Formats: sequence, C-alpha cells, structure tokens
Amino acid sequence: MKAWFRSHTLAFTRSVGGLFRQPIGSLLNLLVIGITAAFPLALWLLVSSLAGISKNISVEPQLSVFMVPSADQGQVAALQQKLENDKRLKVVQFVAKDEALKKLQNNFGSADLLAGMGENPLPDAFILQAKDPKPETLEALKQELAAQTGVEEVQLDSEWARRLARITELGQNLFEVVLMMLGAALVLITGNAIRMQILTRKDEIEVAKLIGATDAFIRRPFIHSAIVQGIVGGLFAVAIVWGAVAHINPAIEALAKSYGQQFALQTPDLLTIAVVCATIAALCLLGALIAVSRHLRQYR
Repeated sequence: MKAWFRSHTLAFTRSVGGLFRQPIGSLLNLLVIGITAAFPLALWLLVSSLAGISKNISVEPQLSVFMVPSADQGQVAALQQKLENDKRLKVVQFVAKDEALKKLQNNFGSADLLAGMGENPLPDAFILQAKDPKPETLEALKQELAAQTGVEEVQLDSEWARRLARITELGQNLFEVVLMMLGAALVLITGNAIRMQILTRKDEIEVAKLIGATDAFIRRPFIHSAIVQGIVGGLFAVAIVWGAVAHINPAIEALAKSYGQQFALQTPDLLTIAVVCATIAALCLLGALIAVSRHLRQYR
C-alpha cells in the first residue's frame, strides 16, 4: 500500500512539475480547456436561471375578466354565478378590488397608493381557467365574456409563460447537444496534448520498457497530468463564466427592473464548481487513456 501511494505521489509531483517547466505551453493548453468548458457552463447557468422563472409562474392559460368600475354588487354576483355554472371552466376565482389593492400595496411596500385619489381605482376581477386549453377555445371564450354586462376588458394571460417554458426546454436540449460536442472536443484536445508529451518522452518510455517497466507505470504520470489539467482547466472555466456573469448582470438587472421584475443570471455555486471540475477531469482522463493506450500498443 505504501509503495502504491508513493508511486502515485511521485507521478503527481512530476505532473505538476511538468506544468511549471513549460509554463507558456501549459497555460495555453489550460486556457483552451477552460474556454471550451466555459460555453456549456454558461449555457447551463442561463437555462437554470430561466427555469427558475418558469417554475415560479403559472404556465396554465388564464382569462382575467375586469369589471367596469361602476359595476354594482348585483352585476358582479350575477356574472360570478354564471361563470361558476359554466361547464367549460374548471377554476373561477373572484378578486375583489379591495383585495387587489391590498396585494398591490404589499408588493410595492407602500400604504399611500391612494394619496390624492378619492376612491379605489381598481376594478373587481375574475381569474378563470378553462378545461380546454386550445387557443381557439380560449379566444372564443374571451369574446363571449367581453360581451357580458358589466365587463370592461378580458385578457388572455400566461401565454408568455408557456413560451418561456418552451424556450427553457429548447435551451436544455441545446445544452445537451453542446455538452456532447464540447465533451468530445475536450477528449481530443487532451488526447493531443498527452500525445505531444508522449512524443517528447519517447526515448524515456522505450528505455523504461526495455528494463521491464509495466504499462501501468508508464501510464501513471500521463493520467495524473490529465487529471491536473482537467481540474485546473475547470477552475479556469468557472473563473471565465463568473467574470462574464458579473460583467453583464448589472445590465440584466436594470433591464428587468424597468419591467418591474427582478432577474439576474445565476453564478456557479460550490456544487456546480465541483461537478464542472470532476466532469472535465474525467473527460481529460479519457483522452489521456486513449492516447497512452494507442502508443503502448507499439511495444506489444
């Protein structure tokens, strides 16, 4: 066990030392790995941020029916009874204007919204959900409700939320495709880098084989080199994405605020950083194993 640990420690030390012996070449290779891995990481953070929005909003199409401000209780009650008896609707929610005003005050954190106004300007409203979500059915229902007595306006809500959910799903599929493509690119990049290291140490490997070195002994330093490059390259990728997100988040937050919303791109957390580094290290390891195995076949 001690010999195994000592051999791996020596291989790891030589791998790290090799990076410092060729600082320019090592830095360029790490930058290539980091930039390649930064693309899927950035796309994942974007998709995750959009998914967080879509989970907090309803994607079920809704109809908002607003009464005229002068509608009396009799008109409101008559329309409510008619809506509750309508078999095409599965949800009928009445929102009184006083309740709507309280929610508005809570959202804006101000109790003086009526300052300078004689009365509550908000209308009574109904929030409806239809059993059949087909666009043509909802549009027909919208036209019918707009013609009811005491109704001022009918809005078809949540269609934008459905579009956002579709965009998020498309982003997830795109992320999977990009991840596979760039994963293959990382394997090729690392394999080529390890191949170049093998060529520079070709004479050393031949001598080691002549004196009885095993394939595992020869393979060990290249494996450690690939793992170290993968972990450091992953940290480079996280740093690149973190800097990009920090640069563009103020503009995104300002744009969202202009629409009365709060939105910002997520930054990589510790779990994401660990997964990124582990994934890139595994891909680099795969590339190294392929490159070393192909070279060792020459001595069999």
